[in-house]
Amino acid sequence: MGLLEDKLAVVTAGTAGIGLAVARRFIAEGATVIVTSPFAEEVRAATAELGPAATGVVADAAQIADMDAVISAVSALGRPVDVLHVNAGRDVAATEVADTPAEQFDQVMDLNVRGAFFTVQRLIPLLADGASIVLTSSIAGSNGGPGHAVYNASKAAVRSLARTLTSELGHRGIRANAVSPGPTDTAGFQQFTEGSAEVEAAVKAMVPIGRIGRPEEVAAAVTFLASDESSFVAGAELVVDGGMSQV
Repeated sequence: MGLLEDKLAVVTAGTAGIGLAVARRFIAEGATVIVTSPFAEEVRAATAELGPAATGVVADAAQIADMDAVISAVSALGRPVDVLHVNAGRDVAATEVADTPAEQFDQVMDLNVRGAFFTVQRLIPLLADGASIVLTSSIAGSNGGPGHAVYNASKAAVRSLARTLTSELGHRGIRANAVSPGPTDTAGFQQFTEGSAEVEAAVKAMVPIGRIGRPEEVAAAVTFLASDESSFVAGAELVVDGGMSQV
């Protein structure tokens, strides 16, 4: 029996990168999964790959109204949500605080913080008692990497949200935790390095185990937090960064 046998999971931004790896792992562990993305073609491709245990929903996590489509998909299955993985997030081009335009601030915060907050808010009534919420934060939420102040602050907010959700929903047995990846081989990481082998090598040199993480490694951590294996873990942060932020 898998760790998530007969569970219903929702994974936002579940059609690429870490989210897709999480959806694959959840299904392998016995779950039925609803994945979301604002891009219809990504939704089609992901659900075709994931198979009959997956339902795809075209929804932008930055748009509160788009959650109606997710709610409809859950309602159509006639089951409460056992696992909610709030994974949608973005960064933009590096810009120092002094030069950051308001539009860029809003673009990042609207998805990373506002989107995460209202995704959880809209789905709380659909969560089963004893459900698990896993929020994707980042080690950036604990450091002060130059040029990424908005992203860094947004991920600190996400990590904080896991604490508050645990306080507010603990009476229903609902746990909220954050997973904080370090550099992981995704399209977002490629955007960060801008395809530069030198930049990638410099990042690797900062990781004690000497390599970039794989999406599947983050998915393993998310699966742990989603499952009963972590039944006494709540309001916590699980860092998955090869030791980059720890030593």
